[in-house]
Amino acid sequence: MTLDQVPPKAVGKKSCSTSPGRQERSAGVLSAFRALLGLVKPYHRLFAASLAALALGSSINLLLPELVRRLLDEQGFPWAKENLGLITGGLALLFVAQAGAFYLRARLFGSIGQRVYSDVRERLFRAIIAQNALFFDNNRSGELVSRINADAALVQDAASIKLSVILRYGLQVVLGTALMAWMSWRMTAAIVVSVLCMAAVSSVFVRSLRAASRAYQASLAALTAFAAECFSGAKIVQALGAQESASRGFVGMSRDVLREGQRRVRVSASFSSGAGLLLNLLLLVVLWYGIQLVASTQLPLSSLAAFALYGAIVAVSFSFLVSAYAELVQSLAGLERVFQLMAGQAGDAARRERGAQRIESVQVDLHDVSFSYPSRPTTPVLDHLSFSLRAGATTGLVGPSGSGKSSIAQLLLKLYAPTAGRLLVNGVDIQELGEDAIRGSVAWVPQEPCLFGFSVIENLLFGNERLTRDEAQRTARSWGFLSFIDELPDGFDSKLGEHGSQLSGGQRQRLAIARALLRNPSLLILDEATSGLDSETEAQVLRAARAALPTATLLVISHRLSTVREAELIVVLNEGRVFEQGSHHELRSRPGLYQEYASRQALG
Repeated sequence: MTLDQVPPKAVGKKSCSTSPGRQERSAGVLSAFRALLGLVKPYHRLFAASLAALALGSSINLLLPELVRRLLDEQGFPWAKENLGLITGGLALLFVAQAGAFYLRARLFGSIGQRVYSDVRERLFRAIIAQNALFFDNNRSGELVSRINADAALVQDAASIKLSVILRYGLQVVLGTALMAWMSWRMTAAIVVSVLCMAAVSSVFVRSLRAASRAYQASLAALTAFAAECFSGAKIVQALGAQESASRGFVGMSRDVLREGQRRVRVSASFSSGAGLLLNLLLLVVLWYGIQLVASTQLPLSSLAAFALYGAIVAVSFSFLVSAYAELVQSLAGLERVFQLMAGQAGDAARRERGAQRIESVQVDLHDVSFSYPSRPTTPVLDHLSFSLRAGATTGLVGPSGSGKSSIAQLLLKLYAPTAGRLLVNGVDIQELGEDAIRGSVAWVPQEPCLFGFSVIENLLFGNERLTRDEAQRTARSWGFLSFIDELPDGFDSKLGEHGSQLSGGQRQRLAIARALLRNPSLLILDEATSGLDSETEAQVLRAARAALPTATLLVISHRLSTVREAELIVVLNEGRVFEQGSHHELRSRPGLYQEYASRQALG
């Protein structure tokens, strides 16, 4: 499949086709709304001040029709003619006060939104980075970045703008309706019935809008993920001459996002405009009824004028309220995804901290261990595997590609769990040990090391808060295999570029090994970690590793037998099973897979 043949619609369609029932949707909106209020709760003082400003501005709005009613009645109109200047000046002062109140409301709600946005970004990152390996197997990194950016931005918009608008116009609808009821309960009852009819019609639009919003967010996340993958692999894309193919794939996915976005816009526009039209028509009927009441002397004309103004305020407010609610529903679709990610964070933290004390000496025993990756449960990677890593010794692990060598490393890091058998650390099942205990005692250096676009020293100290900068530099220099750092433009302060792109493959591997050694692990796993080094440099690195960690348990995984020949025990894997094991000289002297490898590599 080429890049332009990527099926981008799958995620969005799945979101639509698996929409929950009506009760679940209602519960989802309510729970998301409660969660939104929970995010605002830490800033309750700011929120209270913004509500006070909102109430003041809205109250001035609602005061005006009552002033009109009093000025137009038989007693007030003569006085109004004589004091027109005073009335005009007083109204001007009211408008200034209202503008100040609405300024404070917008500013305070905006400040709350920014703070909530920051909180959600931080909590989302912590929640995502704490997920297990299966989570990252099933989710593309670009989609996760989209959640941090786009979904958290929706939360900010909901907390700062939508919530403010809903509270403002909701207050005006409630108080305006109460004041209208005080003037004429008959006309108000007619309006309330009209609003209830509108609410029933609007519920249909709300369901459609939520489905459209979910599909849009899903297609946008897929587009972001595809773009992130293309940018991170830009050199490969260019080397393959696939720029045009990548562009076609992006354009196809972008048009899917456009299509879903236009669908959401159509539903949203139909919702807000249809609700406004229906409300205005109903108000027209109510106004006709009011004129009938005036004609029959059951309602004063001044009260009808005030009632009409209140009706206009309520109508406009309700129209804005419906529109804001429609947009809030769209935001809550993103908020639901945010809280899905953050839901298990507390439990994950407790699981990681369980038994978090560092393990000083590591003895590993694998008893009849079998393993299949969760994404491929019917394809066994390890098949009834048994061997041991003796504490303080160096164990080599060799075998053809696909024999399960790297899978063992990931089991030792508790990234995955065995599907059968037992993996014991110092006689205790690894599943009974906390993740922090394991990962605080084990360092893993894979063949393709993960470096960041920080400086050299920041990469060396990443995840290691025990060492100071000076201690790290002094220790790293003493090992002798990092001399290339001093040749960089800014030495230890040189920026490495994305994924360490400013370094060669061998330099990246040496830097990653140094980072692992600085953590002073009890178990060091070198998983093809020296494949980019020449024999002399590799030997220097391995000597430095053993000198730096004289009592640590070492697991060295390699295709090159020269890398493991000094190990006390070498385990040869084939098709997920232990094929043979022994020292280099023992395995070299008897027929078997190891002897074949040694012959091919001319290793005497």
